[in-house]
This record gives sequence, structure tokens and C-alpha cells, in this order.
Amino acid sequence: MKKILALVLALATVLSLSAVAFADSKVYPTTALNDDGEKYDNVVTIGDGKIVSDAIAPDTTFYVPVGGNEEDFITLDDGKQVQIKYLVDKDFFKFSPDKDTNGKLVKSITLVTDKGFDGFYRNAYIKFVLADITDTDEHKTDGTIEFKAKKTAADDKDVKDKTKNTYEKDSKMVWDYKLWVTNEAVGNDDNPDVGDRVYMDPDKNETNTLVWGDDRAALKFDSDDDARKFYARLSTSNMSDIYAEYGDPADADLWFYDFVGHPTVPATSKATLTLGIPWDDDDDYTPDPENCFIYEVDADGYLVDVTSKFSYSEDDEEIPGWSIRTRQLGTYIVSDTELDVTVDEPETSEPADVETPNSGKDIPNTGSSDMVNVALVAAVVSLAAAGAVAFRKVK
Repeated sequence: MKKILALVLALATVLSLSAVAFADSKVYPTTALNDDGEKYDNVVTIGDGKIVSDAIAPDTTFYVPVGGNEEDFITLDDGKQVQIKYLVDKDFFKFSPDKDTNGKLVKSITLVTDKGFDGFYRNAYIKFVLADITDTDEHKTDGTIEFKAKKTAADDKDVKDKTKNTYEKDSKMVWDYKLWVTNEAVGNDDNPDVGDRVYMDPDKNETNTLVWGDDRAALKFDSDDDARKFYARLSTSNMSDIYAEYGDPADADLWFYDFVGHPTVPATSKATLTLGIPWDDDDDYTPDPENCFIYEVDADGYLVDVTSKFSYSEDDEEIPGWSIRTRQLGTYIVSDTELDVTVDEPETSEPADVETPNSGKDIPNTGSSDMVNVALVAAVVSLAAAGAVAFRKVK
């Protein structure tokens, strides 16, 4: 398997402007490193203040060294010099990454000032964390990384060796970065590792096969002259929530096959998916594969028993295992024990009867009706008397 392309650090402006001065004889890291301090296999040249990489994998973390020993000097964009220890200190310089094109492809760009790797100085690094993508396209992301002086070195009492630290307020060092982020392509008869972020580019008008890992899963399908690419990552990581809800109550052993993104296979008819035997023959416990149960995770996260849709064979398909004819790859779980996947229906309660004033009960006589009648009679008498007086006056 081809690994992601590396970044070779030429110390950006350092190389283009002969920016390293007063360095000792030790060799500094000149490549980007991963979390384990390992260099990437392939090389991409960096220079003129640029960090450039082709075909780097998504969901990748890598570190670009900022110079070598902290006592070394580098030259800024205006020709002034600064020791690395001041450049990477937030009290002296402001670190400002700026994402431009497709900024969402980069989760974060941070300055790590106390990172150590075996064989290298404990150093300052620019840490890139890339986002994950599950498609077949190549995406460009770019931007800038700026170091900007907060004060003039000569005016700062905390700066030593002012004859060599010559930077002024607003002196800068700016790096441009441009990364091409893509999943790795695999084709007919390829064998990606489990967990590899790959997409398949099928052979047109051919029978295509793909086997993941050490016979962990296999796919076989016929394609036409318009066979499209599809994301083809297989994850076998344990799903703790599934174990807690279904596996633990049944004291079951579970094995997971998660085809990330649940891609549709571009087959002329249904493809054959085979879930391979997930245990080794010399394991302490090996269940009978013909007595295992297979479940699929539905859209709501529940398990559905699909054992009857699979057939077990040791030699009928590309690998030994359980096979199904399907157009879409899902998330499957093999269990050595039958699981309780019954979904409890939510309980519904009838609304309580609400009594109204006319529910059959007698309304007590409070005398209020009689008082209303008396008031009405009094009003009528009063109006009649007033009318008689007015009549006499007019007459």
C-alpha cells in the first residue's frame, strides 16, 4: 500500500534566503513527522516559504518543524533576524494561521512548542490536523501561516543578544501552504488493509474483486462501461454502544464489519459481499461459523437479524465466510450467540376523562338567579317611573 506523500521541510524562508545562521553541526528534522515521529515515505519539495504536498490522506495529523535548536537564528521576510525561541514564544511573536480555500478540510493548525521525537531535538512544530472525507475527489486546501513580532527586539528588556536579534515590531515570517487531500485509489484485484481510507476505481466491463485485509472481507461484482468510483473503507473497530446494549446482556462475542458511508456498488446486477472469518484457527476460542448469527445496523441504529440472507461457504467465493447478494454495503455484526434485538414499542396512555360542569351533577342553587330576577324587575320599575315624570313635564 502506498502511504501518503510526505512534507519535506526546507525551513521555508530558511532555504530561499539562507536564513539559518549560527547553527551547530547536528542534523535537524527535514521532513514532516506523524504522531509517532516517523517520516513519511514519499517526498515533496518545499521552498520559497511554501509548504506543498500532493495526495495527502484525509484525517491525517503531521508536524512541520520550525527550525532546529531554539538558539538558532532565522531570517524574517524583511531581512531581520530572530532566534527561534523568540519566534515561537507567544509573548514575542503572534502566531496566526489563515485558511483560504476549502478551510473545512483542515481541522486545525496550531503551534506546538514543546514536542519531542526520538532522534530529534525537542522542538517547535506547526501541527496540522486534517478533516476526514469519504468521497473519491481530490480537494485543494491552502492558506498562510504568519509569525508577527509584537515589539522591537532592541526595546524589549527580555530579549538577549540584541546585536543578533534585529527584528522590529511587525516584522513577519509568512509561510504559504497548499495541500491536495484525497483518499487513495485502489482497483481490481487490489488488497487494501482494514481501516485504509481508499476508494475503488473499477475496471469497466469486467468482473472486479476487492479483498480487505487478511481475508477479512471480499467484494465481487460485474461492471459496465460506466462504472463509477466509490469509497471503500472497511472498519472493524468495536462499537462500544452495540456491545453494551446487545452483546453484554447475552454474554456474546461480536465481530464488526463497517463499510463506512454505506456505498452503493456500481454493478450490473447485485454484487457478492463475503464477510470473512474474523478469528484465527489457533485462537483459544473459535465458534462454529455455521451456527453464528449475523445482524445489520439499520438507519435508526437498531440491529436487524439478517442471518437468513447470508450463506456460509469455505470455497464457493473469493474467501471463506458468509456471503450475501447486495447493491449497498452496510454495517454488519457477526455474533456467536443469538442477540435480543426486539424493539420495545413505546407505551401509550389514554387521556384521563375530564369532568365538565354539565357532566350529570346537579348544580347547587346559590340564590344568584333569584337576585338577578329581582334586579331586573327593579330596573324596569325605575325606567317606568322616570318615563312618567318626563311625560308630566312635557305636558
